[in-house]
Amino acid sequence: MRKTEPRVPQAQVTLRAYQPAPARIELSYRPLPGRLARTLLALGVFWGAIPVVAWVPPHYPWVVASFVAGLYLAHRAWTGRYRVYSFAGICPRCARPISLGLDRAISLPHTLTCYHCHFEPRLEVRFEATQSGPAPLPQHRRPECVGLWEVRWLADDPFVICNRCHGAVPASRGARLVAETENDRAMLLARLAREGRRML
Repeated sequence: MRKTEPRVPQAQVTLRAYQPAPARIELSYRPLPGRLARTLLALGVFWGAIPVVAWVPPHYPWVVASFVAGLYLAHRAWTGRYRVYSFAGICPRCARPISLGLDRAISLPHTLTCYHCHFEPRLEVRFEATQSGPAPLPQHRRPECVGLWEVRWLADDPFVICNRCHGAVPASRGARLVAETENDRAMLLARLAREGRRML
């Protein structure tokens, strides 16, 4: 991949023992020459400053700080193969919004942190062209789930998400229709159950 134009590939957030949750990410590839230049620049600036800061008291902390900072920034510049412009995702465990944090140069797959349930799901991205098959339809994660479907937005894309089991699919026209039909049936069954209890 040589192009550095921002792309919006297929993305999802995965966590072991849970169904993948939807995500939306806009990123671009950072070419090897640019990453190598930033790596050498970080090492040159901080390691080159060691002879200068060695004369500043207290001497050893400044030397160690310059050495460690050079290693850290060089590692980030070298391993961050993609630059992220925007990200929005849902935690597969608790269905709360999850953020990427301050690190905008990442490698894939990338480990995220959910600050609601304190689990660490992974961001996975596929750059293949979108398949021309039918759009996926809403499906609960558990067959016994009786949750209702609702439309929630991730950045610029709407998703149909269950409010109980957190199953989610992109909100295509077919997915919205299936979700509305299932919600109507669920509300009808709930009303009949309430009326049945009153008659008893």
